[in-house]
Amino acid sequence: MKNIFKLTFVLLLTIVTVSCDETVEEVIYNGNINENNTFITFEKSVYNLPVTIDDSSSINLILNSSTVSSVDRTYDIVLNTDPEITTANDLTYSLPTSVTIPANSYKGTLTIVGTDNNLVDATSKRIVFNISGLSDSESLDADEITVNIFEVCPVPSTFLVGDYIIGDDGSGNFPTGETVSISIGDSETERTFNTIHLPGSGVEAEVDIILGLACNVLSLSNDVDINVACTTGVLYILVPADAASNSNYSLDNDDVITVNYLQDPLASCGSSTVQSFTLTKI
Repeated sequence: MKNIFKLTFVLLLTIVTVSCDETVEEVIYNGNINENNTFITFEKSVYNLPVTIDDSSSINLILNSSTVSSVDRTYDIVLNTDPEITTANDLTYSLPTSVTIPANSYKGTLTIVGTDNNLVDATSKRIVFNISGLSDSESLDADEITVNIFEVCPVPSTFLVGDYIIGDDGSGNFPTGETVSISIGDSETERTFNTIHLPGSGVEAEVDIILGLACNVLSLSNDVDINVACTTGVLYILVPADAASNSNYSLDNDDVITVNYLQDPLASCGSSTVQSFTLTKI
């Protein structure tokens, strides 16, 4: 049995739990750019760009500012050209060289286009970049933004949607016999539901699970991190499995779906292993 404990950080008498890919809510303390420092942030640090087979797709990334200005504010987009970091083929995406927050606005939009070109497959590749050109009074909350690009095939809106019974494989990461309600996520090839991670452990917490459907390959699309550990300073998390370990699906039948994932890749509680849970249609 895992001896897992909750990691708690106290800062100014406030308990704060931080996840690297959680959505950032815009908070404006005083929007006057002449009176305050400016905090610049994308809504997330990790995005998915599913590209339909033999077609193109796009994603809009929203850049938020804590202040408003009377003039346009334009920032440079700088691609990380290290082939070990940005692994996507440059013929499969179009990344603008700048992003602009219009005058009298708190938000700007960066649109990235992905194109199949027979070069994108179900294996996720990364586009990694940062923004530069900030003034001395401006700061950014994330060093780099990652966009995962991968090929998908059209999925009917009724596939893997509705009430299912979740079943854990014995790892204790998820409940068994509980009902979860699955809905379409941010794209037609994503499915999402809410459940309990580490039920009955004393540190259990609600989590949102995102599943990716990519041309008959099904994967966990988000990290599961509730800020717990067996080893101090080493988080116990769940992450997507590698391509060879992902499960498959068929559009002909969504009665029983198996989802594989990688448990404890940082080895906080022991060796990293591939685990799974099942979803059985009610």
